[in-house]
Amino acid sequence: MKYVYLFLIYLAGLTVSSLGLALIIRSGLGVGPGDSVAVGVSMHFPITVGNVMIIAFVILLGINTWLERKRPQFESLIPIIIRGRTVDFFLYGLLENASYEVWWSQWGIFSLGLVATAVGVAVYLRTPFPRIPLDHFMMIVNEKTNQSKSSVRIFAESGMALIGYLLGAPVGLGTLIVALLLGPIIQFSYQWSRPIAKLWASPEHVRESS
Repeated sequence: MKYVYLFLIYLAGLTVSSLGLALIIRSGLGVGPGDSVAVGVSMHFPITVGNVMIIAFVILLGINTWLERKRPQFESLIPIIIRGRTVDFFLYGLLENASYEVWWSQWGIFSLGLVATAVGVAVYLRTPFPRIPLDHFMMIVNEKTNQSKSSVRIFAESGMALIGYLLGAPVGLGTLIVALLLGPIIQFSYQWSRPIAKLWASPEHVRESS
């Protein structure tokens, strides 16, 4: 029964992080670094942001397989599809007509999106279920380089922001803020969400993953 609860927590984390990404995009202050690539591609082709994410994550799944020298983690298709579908649901459904023109509403929605993204990612990473390839890639680099999760995230997302900018995505001040702050907030939220790992992992595993 505990795995049912954990899976619900897993779904909640993925959904909340997708909502956060959509809020950041709709704030008008600049898309998130990782999302800038998907948004940029969707501006040039008749394809939704969520579908671009799905394609990109499948490619990254192959890269992770090569880095780890292990079998392809086909189970990662579960969070890939959930992320792509929920992002599109919020962007083209719930938030499609949302407009934030007053500066305080823009920053309020942006801040809410930033926190929601970080908390959602941290929460779902604490469960024993498959990770989105991008987050798994961060964990692989974290383990191989012995760098903190926040540092790895900053470097990776800065590179993606540059690619997004070259694709014509609306990269702005918000993009820089996400690149600099999302990693540290995820790191903090990851520590805060440690009790989730205690639901399924041994005490030794919890200490190692903290």
